[in-house]
Amino acid sequence: METRIKKYYLFFIFLLLTLISHQIISERSITNNEFKRIEIQESILSGNMEPPYQYRIMEPLSGYILEPIVSVFVDGKVKRHVFSHKIVLFITIFGIFYFMYKYLNLFFSDFVSVLGLFLLQILIPLGITSVWESGDYFSLLFFLIAMMLIFKRKEKYIPVLIAIATLNRDQSVFITVFLAAFLIDRKVLFEKKNILLLFACVAGFALSYFSMRIYFGFKINPYTISHETSTNMTHWFSIAMLWSKQVFIYAIFSILAFKKSPAFFKWSFISLIVYVVFFFFNSIMSQLAKFLPAYLIMIPMTLQLLSGERMKYFTEDNSDKLKPGT
Repeated sequence: METRIKKYYLFFIFLLLTLISHQIISERSITNNEFKRIEIQESILSGNMEPPYQYRIMEPLSGYILEPIVSVFVDGKVKRHVFSHKIVLFITIFGIFYFMYKYLNLFFSDFVSVLGLFLLQILIPLGITSVWESGDYFSLLFFLIAMMLIFKRKEKYIPVLIAIATLNRDQSVFITVFLAAFLIDRKVLFEKKNILLLFACVAGFALSYFSMRIYFGFKINPYTISHETSTNMTHWFSIAMLWSKQVFIYAIFSILAFKKSPAFFKWSFISLIVYVVFFFFNSIMSQLAKFLPAYLIMIPMTLQLLSGERMKYFTEDNSDKLKPGT
């Protein structure tokens, strides 16, 4: 019989990992060059920022909304900004560990799921490369919530989630790919309702994508495909070293686990090739915080290999889970 970890022990594990990641990220980003951060926030909210940052409104908006509340306890514009964003970051990171545990626990025992949290915690602080990058952790949280909706068969809410997440990062549309992988695993991809669901996901993305551009104006992105690819090619050696340290081992473990993995993880892992290609042409590959959603596929595959446990979601009698809305 599986030994369960008591809930209050889990709470303290979530809290410990959150505090560690929060401190490192705060020191590298939020409390580093505060005046520059305030300038970025004001430029985005006033509509004077260059794309793509102009259309990433969730991070500045969340801090801005909290500032009036924080002002009751903290004086000064800089301190209000710092504390507001620290609070938002803490909630985000805690949510990441909470939902990551819930996600992993669908497949593995409590102890293996906690091991997965530590594997993720190693990676989370390493992705910070600038003073304005907390939005990438919002993306990870949205992807985790999407995974829970998918595996709990609440997928009808995914289009709304994607529409909200697109206010943070355009990469949220890739949630649609993971949903399609799940539908392939369940052998229901080509059912009419599921085809309509996938179209709704794309429509949710398009709604937010174009709404922001209509509101703020269609601006020319100075970071063209040519600019991003030439930058990546120029710095290929340092990027290769970075990826070899943070991605390579997880990728190798995932490849070794591939044969025994459920179809969902096989198709999702293959789709990461497309994810990396888009990453190469549309972003600087040294900004690995943007790659964090990929670990929602590679960490479970790695745990399957290291623990020898079979993913119980796919091996137990999950007839109830196969029914949407249950």
